[in-house]
Amino acid sequence: MKSGFVKIKVAHIVGSLNVGGAERFVIDLCSIQKQLTMKPAIISLGSPDDPLVNECKANNIPVASYGGGSLIKLLRVFFVLLKFDIIHIHSPHALKFLSYILPLLNKKIIYTRHGAGALEPAWILVHKKAKRFIDIITCVSQESLEVFHQTHGWTDIPSYVIDNGVLIKPLCSSIKESTKLHIGSVGRMIPLKNQLSLLRSIVLLPEEIQREVEVNFFGDGECLSQLKQFYQNNITNIAVNFHGMVSDRELIYSKIDVLVVTSETEGLSMVIIEAMANRIPVIATDVGGNPKLVINEQTGWLFSYNDDEKLSEYIQRINDDRQVIMDYGDSAFDYVSANFTINSAAKKYATLYANSEID
Repeated sequence: MKSGFVKIKVAHIVGSLNVGGAERFVIDLCSIQKQLTMKPAIISLGSPDDPLVNECKANNIPVASYGGGSLIKLLRVFFVLLKFDIIHIHSPHALKFLSYILPLLNKKIIYTRHGAGALEPAWILVHKKAKRFIDIITCVSQESLEVFHQTHGWTDIPSYVIDNGVLIKPLCSSIKESTKLHIGSVGRMIPLKNQLSLLRSIVLLPEEIQREVEVNFFGDGECLSQLKQFYQNNITNIAVNFHGMVSDRELIYSKIDVLVVTSETEGLSMVIIEAMANRIPVIATDVGGNPKLVINEQTGWLFSYNDDEKLSEYIQRINDDRQVIMDYGDSAFDYVSANFTINSAAKKYATLYANSEID
């Protein structure tokens, strides 16, 4: 990357810096953009105490957090954004907040939709109001882009699919202290993620297999109490650990042999990409961008949404043949390394920042 991208100042706007795939992607993207001689910064509309604020600081990424919802907050953000060349918005909430000042900024504005599902009707008005100030829209999967156009239109605005990516480096080594099969679930505990399906599938396992399984949940949200209640009422032979919000990726992936994703829909899951980059195979629902990452019977396994019996069958198969974890894990690492690096995503965004089209 040469002089065309030198000294471009990019402000990445996120709704918060709580633990999430989009937020992690933005942090990694900024790390690579610094290597491309850009000057990225993250503007968070969340609290200065959000878990990933310290990760930004540890990576020497300029970060500013503006909690609350006052007019003063809006003015502070406005004057900060005047210092940047590119404004890159990463969430509908951030778009809504900025919609009041977008007409005054006179900057190149890129809007990235990280999710895949259609937004509720109230958000259609938000997007309609902001549309004429957006120069480019990007989505993390073709399905996500198609859903966006079906919901909001915007067909007259340049739009691209740019895959999420991850820093390809070993984040952890195995430090598991038992011979159990360690199953992991990572993400917000909301209805869309459907983590209850994992617990239901565990209950279907034969008792002798249940004793050989350990489940580790990383995340928090409105469904946490429901998950704990189901565990207390229905599960006796299986170790289930609720770790809460954890920002340390090394800690997360060192406790997982197999990642399970039970979502109703997904864009291009950073959790899946990160797991595969750590040589961890994935069992995932056959929805959204998941099949683009999880190649069935090669880098992991796919099952239909809410098919608890199939998920239980896969878990039992893996427990009976632990070698498949190593074999599929190696394939997962090779596949992600070849197709989903953060460097590739960063270069594509750099091209868009510089007023060029991408293939």
